[in-house]
Order: sequence, then structure tokens, then C-alpha cells
Amino acid sequence: MYLMGVDVGTSSTKVLIIDDSGNVLAKASAEYPIKSPFEGYAEQDPDAWWNAAKISIRRALKDAGIKSSDISAVGLSGQMHGTVLLGRDGKPLRDAIIWLDRRSLKECDEIYERIGRENILNMVSNLIMPGFMGPTLLWVKRNEPQTFNRIFRVLLPKDYVKFRLTGSLNTDYSDASATLLFNVRRREWEDTAISELNFPREVFPEVLESAKIAGEVTPEASKETGLSAGTPVVAGGGDSQVGAIGCGVIEPGIISSNIGTGGQIFATIDEFKFDPKYRIHTFCHAVPGKWCLQGAILSAGLSLRWFKENFAHIEDAAGSLCKIDPYELLSKEAELSEPGSNGLIFLPYLLGERSPHMDPFARGGFFGLTFNHRRHHFVRAIMEGVVFALRDCLEIFRELGVRVEKVVARGGGAKNNLWLQIQADVYNSTVFRAEIEEDAAFGAALLAGVGAGIYRDLKDACDRAVKFTVIKYPDEGRTIIYDRIYNRIYRNLYHSLKQYWAHLQSP
Repeated sequence: MYLMGVDVGTSSTKVLIIDDSGNVLAKASAEYPIKSPFEGYAEQDPDAWWNAAKISIRRALKDAGIKSSDISAVGLSGQMHGTVLLGRDGKPLRDAIIWLDRRSLKECDEIYERIGRENILNMVSNLIMPGFMGPTLLWVKRNEPQTFNRIFRVLLPKDYVKFRLTGSLNTDYSDASATLLFNVRRREWEDTAISELNFPREVFPEVLESAKIAGEVTPEASKETGLSAGTPVVAGGGDSQVGAIGCGVIEPGIISSNIGTGGQIFATIDEFKFDPKYRIHTFCHAVPGKWCLQGAILSAGLSLRWFKENFAHIEDAAGSLCKIDPYELLSKEAELSEPGSNGLIFLPYLLGERSPHMDPFARGGFFGLTFNHRRHHFVRAIMEGVVFALRDCLEIFRELGVRVEKVVARGGGAKNNLWLQIQADVYNSTVFRAEIEEDAAFGAALLAGVGAGIYRDLKDACDRAVKFTVIKYPDEGRTIIYDRIYNRIYRNLYHSLKQYWAHLQSP
């Protein structure tokens, strides 16, 4: 018996096939672009996700060398917050507006004005931010009324792929809780907010537990993907929550630190809790009956990618010729710098910032630049700055009484030994790396296993399937250096510069 996990990410869809012990038989992926027709816009074609899923599923089945009937169940994970508008004919009415989008700033203010700031915050337990479904829908209602009036259902990204697989229209608690139209405490759609914004209640789908079977592969989807018709498909969840499952972060005390395109610090909590200052998010976990705290930064790995694409053309070329990851070359260069980057500090606010500042106007930058700085200082400063930004969120967890017993590193940053060590030193915590890099697809497969009855529950799934391969311990000397930089300088820079950010929007 085998399980399949499908992760509908921001840049690609990944598919894993595993056995019940967590061994990977095959993996495949296919990429797609982000469209930005105007400054601050971020859109994707939902059918690009579906095409990528079809290609990846077929490749994975072929590479695994198994019959499609050997797949016991399929699970899904996906980028959060995005908005897919589905017409009555089952076709998207427009490109999806995804989490990176910033067009709905005015709509965020309008939601506060119409419902009342304290009222809406009490309802959804999170600040109203652009890129989330609530303000996005309000933007569509105002700017594209003909499209809005034709909406049959609104779906999140992974739910559209699930719809194409099964024909079923539903979502799960983890993804729904990140729409800003969902009561996270009560785990249900927030009908008052939906009504106040004049959204038709019937367009919002049924909400299921992440491991519940949501449908079966249809004969048509079977022809397109190679999966057997009738294969169960579970509801799945948001990539942060499902990725946490994929690296065993399902109980209090274990924190995950994800450095992907964006970055997240994530903690599982048994009882509902939220930050009264709304600097971090509280969502429903994909684990039944649990919640999670999440701090999210917008430019984590993206910051290093920005540097690579603009200033590391030689590494790109050398990596291509020698089959070496150019990020590994940059990491080797960063190792030439001492901890602290000779006093150079990077603020990773390239797309504004979410946690803890919730400021779309924030700007990135290097602070402390002198004539003595060299390129390797810049590379290391970027890596350190991203982890300092994540520590901003971790400090709020600690402030709320969350235990930090160990940290599990996730995402592309977990593949980099220097970035792993910087996390251990900045967090002053032991950092583990899971054996499986594609944790969201892996977690989706574990959810499928619970839904199919292969595992008793998610704890059984993680105990049997999640393994760790690398452990980094904090170095006392480096931790002292990083504590001094963080406490004396880094955590104060945003507040010192905040007054200037808005002026940069219209110089």
C-alpha cells in the first residue's frame, strides 16, 4: 500500500509517493509562473496548477514503478490565502489572486470601517491583510462586479486541484482559518463578517477535517492523471500546517522554522490562544482539535534569490556548467565572513512585511555599511537578517508562554548547513532537519494515510514515518554575538525607520 501527497506551491506543484514507513518511492514536480500585470499584483492561472499536478502525478507513478491501484489515498497541501473564483460551469472566472498580492490595501481599511476594528479582530483573530481572501473578494466586488456576480464557489488553491481530481467542492479548517472570513476560535465560517461585507454565504464551501475523505478520483481525472478512478482523496490543508505535520510538528514544544520563498515560525497549541497585539497569526491546525501560532515573513529565501539573480551571475553560470547549486557557492562565500557580517545588518522587507510588523510599506535595506565591507559580508548578512526576522516572531511565541524545546528547520534554508547553524545560534536552540525535504507533500501523504486507515492518527503517522538526519547545536560564542546584535540593534531598526516607509511610496 502506498500514499500520494500533492503540494500546490507558489512556484511549482510537487508530488511524492511513499510507503507506510515514510520511504519515498518517487517524487516529481512541475513549475509555473506568477503573473504581475501591475505593480503589487500577483496572480496565477488555476489550470496551470492542475496541469502541473497532472504532469507530476504521471511522472511520479511512472518513476515509482507501481500500479495506480496500489495508491491507497491521495492528500493535498497548498499555498494559503489565495482566491479562486469558480463559475457555475466549474471553470475559473479569472486568474487566481494569490498570497503575494497587495492590491487590496484600501479594502483592508474598508473592512475595519464597515465592521469595526475590534469587532472583526475578535471574529477572525488576525489582522486584516492584503493577499488574504477576505479583502481580495472585496476588491473583486468593487472593481470587477460582473465577475463577482457570477461566482458559484470560492476556493483556495489546493481545493481547486482537489475539485479537478474529485469534482467535490470543499475546503478544510486550516486553509479556511486563513481567509479572514472564518472564526478561528469556533472553527466555522464567520457569518456576521460575510453578511456585513455583502458576500453571498452560499459561495463558501463546506469545511472538513484535513484527514477526512473529501471525494474520490473521477473517471475523467483518472484519464488525465493516471490515478485509478475511485481512489480516495482527503481534504488536505494549508502548506504551513501540512508541512508541519510532514516534519513532526504536531505537539506543543516543537517549533518549526521554515525558510522557503517566504518564511514562517510555527508552533502547535492544544487550546486556542492569540496575540492580543496581533503581531502573529492564529490558525486552525491540520491536526484535529488543535490550533497553531504562526509568524510569517514575506522575503526569506526570496531575499537570497534576489541577491543571486542581481549580483551572482558568475555563480549562476558556474553552477550550471558544473552542476553545482549556486546557493551552495554563495553559502561557501558567506562562510568567509565572521558571525555578525562585520557589523552589516540586513532588513528583509523586500515585499513589505507581515509578522510582526504587519506593514505593507516596510522596505528592505542594509544597515551599517562601511568601506571595509566585501561581497561575502552581504551574503552572510542576508542569511542572518532573515533569521533575525524569524526570531522577531519566535520572541512573541515565548512572550505568550509557548515552550521552545527544539526547532525543526524546513524549506530550502534547511538544505543549507550554514543557514541551519545560523538558526541554531540565533534561536539558541538545537535545530533538527527532517529527512524529507518536501515536507508539505510528505505531510499531505501522511494525511492521506490517516484518511485511508493506514495510520491510527497523525501521531502514529509521524512516529512511523518522520525521521531526522541533521542536528545543529548552538555555539555559545556565536549566540552571544547574535544576541547582542539582535537585542541592541536589529529589533529596534524597524521602529526607528518606520516613519519613512510610506514616504518612499510616492517620493
